[in-house]
Amino acid sequence: MSSTTVPLAPKRQRLARAGLIVGLTALFIVSTSTLQLDLATFLQRAKTAGRILRKFMVLDTTALPEILPQLGVSLALAVAGLAIGWVLSVLLAFLGAANTAPLPLFSGLIKGLVSLVRAVPSLIWILIVVASLGFGNTAAVIGMIFPTTGYLTKSFIASIEEQDEALIETMQAAGASWGQIIWHGLLPGLKNPFLSWTAIRLESNIAESISLGMVGAGGIGALLTRAIGKYDYPRISTIILVIFLTMVTMELLVGRLKKNSR
Repeated sequence: MSSTTVPLAPKRQRLARAGLIVGLTALFIVSTSTLQLDLATFLQRAKTAGRILRKFMVLDTTALPEILPQLGVSLALAVAGLAIGWVLSVLLAFLGAANTAPLPLFSGLIKGLVSLVRAVPSLIWILIVVASLGFGNTAAVIGMIFPTTGYLTKSFIASIEEQDEALIETMQAAGASWGQIIWHGLLPGLKNPFLSWTAIRLESNIAESISLGMVGAGGIGALLTRAIGKYDYPRISTIILVIFLTMVTMELLVGRLKKNSR
């Protein structure tokens, strides 16, 4: 049998890998020294983590009649922000994708606008709206529309531009209108990608709606903030468990929807 030798990586490639490792190590050292992390104190205090964790092992099921309605408020805020943002995103995505934009200028303008919206953190958009309207359900929903639209528009544009160009050209040659190309040609192939991106964004919206509750809005986040302030560990554990089970249930439902839509 003839032995096969595996050629060694070129010297330049090995040097590049070594340089990358050294560079990342140096970056880590500079970052930790800049932040002045006190790892010794952290490790010393971590000894009490077991005692704290044992307190979280107890649940307060009597709090469920109060927790579940507030969970519904948080879900309603997330869904409302998602629904409005989704409609805007679908429209902007088809106007902004390079292969479906009525005019090339639309594509550049919309992509630039989306980049601007995405460059601003979600919390900043929410704070801007809250500063203008004050806390409340309306401010929470409007605050979530901006990051939702920015995220979904970018994701939808990427999915649209991945579609087969030949299909679009064939339908154009057959005299199909812009709406017919989208409705009959592209949407059937975009159903699953759009559903996946929407599900991911819904999870983010739920997390943001909980965060809004923790900084003054309603919903389950407000209950969590009050429980943390009172060091009510059983109630904190119960709220976290309810949120976790909600997210898991959503993932299962989305998985079932995607399976049935194939």
